[in-house]
Amino acid sequence: MEITLTADFLGEEEEADLIEWVAADGSSVNEGDIICQFETSKLVNEFTAPIAGTLTHVAEEEDVVSLDETFAKIS
Repeated sequence: MEITLTADFLGEEEEADLIEWVAADGSSVNEGDIICQFETSKLVNEFTAPIAGTLTHVAEEEDVVSLDETFAKIS
């Protein structure tokens, strides 16, 4: 099973900067592992893996990610 990860967590913000990938592209992640950090106009958010699997980056560090835009996949 593959899931896509989107920036739907932004709430009232419409976009965020992907400031750091904590987990490398192609790495195995466990549910709850921090995989990346986003910065909005108000704060820095750590995004955790919702399931265990292999992480595939879609966005790059310093990309601006819009609400509901896919930034990674876990399979």
